[in-house]
Amino acid sequence: MARPSKKRPRPTTPKTPTPPEVHGPMAKTGGVVRILNCIPSRDVGKDWQFEHAVAAGLVAAVAIPQAKDLRETWWEMGDQGSTGSCVGWALADSVLRWHFVKANRLGQGEPLSPRYIWMASKETDEFVDRPTTFIEEDGTSLKAALDVARKYGVVPDSILPFASGKLYQEKLEVFYAMAAQRRITSYINLGRNPSKWRQWIATKGPILTRLDCDSVWMNAKSTGGRLEVYDSASADGGHAVAMVGYDANMFIIRNSWGVTHWGDKGFGYASNGYARDAFTEAYGVNLA
Repeated sequence: MARPSKKRPRPTTPKTPTPPEVHGPMAKTGGVVRILNCIPSRDVGKDWQFEHAVAAGLVAAVAIPQAKDLRETWWEMGDQGSTGSCVGWALADSVLRWHFVKANRLGQGEPLSPRYIWMASKETDEFVDRPTTFIEEDGTSLKAALDVARKYGVVPDSILPFASGKLYQEKLEVFYAMAAQRRITSYINLGRNPSKWRQWIATKGPILTRLDCDSVWMNAKSTGGRLEVYDSASADGGHAVAMVGYDANMFIIRNSWGVTHWGDKGFGYASNGYARDAFTEAYGVNLA
């Protein structure tokens, strides 16, 4: 009886799974490595728009001044260092801090926690193909951060400090009871329309925005913060910042890269053309 042949199986190359989308290019400015990881928000077409806010009486239909500058001496510039925390700084330290101080619900010398907004956004956002809260380079979106502020509120930096990285040691219920005291009621998508941006800044306050950083942005220290023409060919990773003023020709941009490494002591001045081409999302917030 013939023995059955023992054929060896033909070797096959195992399929490599498609890696999940990764966000977080690095760039260097002023000798400091910066992580650029603000992801474009999803489903922006479902947002409440500027026209809805006007119809609802949330935005005053009044003539606005030719120029507006929201900067204050108490509103010191922060520095996120080589972390991917720009969303936390732009929303907590720029937009929300200004609003809650003006509403007498926060002391001028009491900063809010960028780390809370940053970490909470990463933990609850829509980008869930794999866990990344502990991955420095992986980012989150403006809407994820805004939803954290709308659903849960925000705590002071003294409760969840950015500098130390220390975790909160008390009860979960106490933490969120503190956060709930400073919640936003809604956020409004202002699109890419400079006239709507000016109306919001003049009548409501700062705007949360994002851009893909180009060479002009990265070299703003050498230009004294002037951002004249957006170079889309050199644009790379996303970054969250705030608009805090305007005149007829430009918008004042508040960054979170400190006072010595970028722009004019941390501020940029984006021409109308640069702002229109660079800033891909813009949101205003409403308090209760």
